[in-house]
Amino acid sequence: MHSRIRSMFAAALGLALTCSLAHAQLLLSGYTTGSFVDLSEPNTTVSNAGDGSWATFHTGIAATGSTQSKIEFSNTTFTDVASGDPIQVGLFEITNGMTLIGSGAPTAQFNLGLELTSPVMQSVALTQITFHVDHTPNLPGAIPDTFSASFTQPTAMKIGDYLVQFHVNFDPAEFQVAENTMVQRGDITVSFTPVPEPATYAAWGAALLVGLVGYRRLRARSAASLPAAA
Repeated sequence: MHSRIRSMFAAALGLALTCSLAHAQLLLSGYTTGSFVDLSEPNTTVSNAGDGSWATFHTGIAATGSTQSKIEFSNTTFTDVASGDPIQVGLFEITNGMTLIGSGAPTAQFNLGLELTSPVMQSVALTQITFHVDHTPNLPGAIPDTFSASFTQPTAMKIGDYLVQFHVNFDPAEFQVAENTMVQRGDITVSFTPVPEPATYAAWGAALLVGLVGYRRLRARSAASLPAAA
């Protein structure tokens, strides 16, 4: 009897473990997309590619010999990205042009997304990023402008047997850019959390049930074998 109970328990436990390990390795492929929102700010030009592959934001009246301040996005393709890997490093190129004080827009809004091509074909709207620009006076001396980015992290989504969490990173969220220089900021990382299938819960339930039945039978047999009280 003991060996039969052990065999049944081992079989159920083996099934549960098999179901738990049945998740295939998830790898994501696709490309990033994005567009700026035209807020109709003075001295500001917004340009967006129809397919979301690039977008530009130019603002301010440039001083003699300088350029407008600008934020530029160019998409990239990613292939077989695993949990914890970066999807794109340097999402944005941010240039601080020397512009006339008060001529530049204080904010820019950008809609960031993804087009997944594998293991599923799906459009993903990640988040809207609001850039804040503090256009500093440059007299006396050239004082770096301060940029910052605020946004809400994307909501996790289910792909296959995994819960997928995309994470948009700006480190630091506030940074300075010297006059007539450019910096790259922003990237996306992703993490996967396995989601057990219903069969896994059923298999674990069967294993626990077999173990409980076996335990009760052993206790009953042990109690029956005890000598009767005098």
